[in-house]
Amino acid sequence: MIYIHDKIKNINILVTNIIFCARKWRPSDNFCSAMPTDESLTDFEYIVEVKKEARICFGTTIPRRTSPIGKGLSSYQKTQVKELFPKIGPAYYKTELITSALYPINNKIRSKVGTYPLCSKVCRFKETIGCQIPSPGRYSTCKFLTKFDKNGTSSFKSRKFKKDKDNSNPGPGTYNLSQKINTRTKVMNNFGVPEVLNSVEMFCINKPADKCQKCEKLCEGDYWQKDHIIFICQTCWSEEKASREMFPEKMLKEFKKIRNCSFMHDHQKTEAAVKTLPTKKIKKKVQIENYLSLYL
Repeated sequence: MIYIHDKIKNINILVTNIIFCARKWRPSDNFCSAMPTDESLTDFEYIVEVKKEARICFGTTIPRRTSPIGKGLSSYQKTQVKELFPKIGPAYYKTELITSALYPINNKIRSKVGTYPLCSKVCRFKETIGCQIPSPGRYSTCKFLTKFDKNGTSSFKSRKFKKDKDNSNPGPGTYNLSQKINTRTKVMNNFGVPEVLNSVEMFCINKPADKCQKCEKLCEGDYWQKDHIIFICQTCWSEEKASREMFPEKMLKEFKKIRNCSFMHDHQKTEAAVKTLPTKKIKKKVQIENYLSLYL
């Protein structure tokens, strides 16, 4: 209690000193001259300044383009933009003036030279351009006739005799468009990545053991088989297709082509194999065969 009483006493003394000093003080002349008068208050122009907006903390400050044309259009704006030239088709050109009967009379060239003044007198096309390529319906499929000397003699520095050119290729109108060809290679799915089925079955063997049914020789390279029981080599197959000495045509259709590894491996009567062809060429050969087999 004594401590609080002393504090209040000190505050009262301080207040009385401040009041005494305020009564004793008087303003000086310099202070009065610095005070604003009524005239100076009327001359002052009061301007209200608008506070500028603060810059954004993220993003861009470039003004956004809302023009319906130009670059930077969104997908929605592109769908809503109209065409600048909507009528540009062949039917929208106005050719009535040019196609009318009075156009050549009204726009007749009065000059004797045949051109307007200050125009070039050079022909538009200096040379006539003629196309010597025949149309598809005018192909000449006849054989070219060759001229030979009756005696069969030829002079010095003479070229070889011209041979008959046989154009046996089918023309553009001979293709059967109604027949659809399956141009997709045969694939076998084995629970994963599909494997391409080769058109010619290949197998690796160190020593050929299949004998031809006709010539009774060992089949090497490409040959034909039926149920892996009857085998025919390639030379006998071509003869059989022409003459049909041993097998009828119905039975020949049941044969399938197979191939051993003699064209790419050299076993030398062992199980080890030495590659005679690079892997890249082997793959290329198989790809070409698989593609061409679709059109046979």
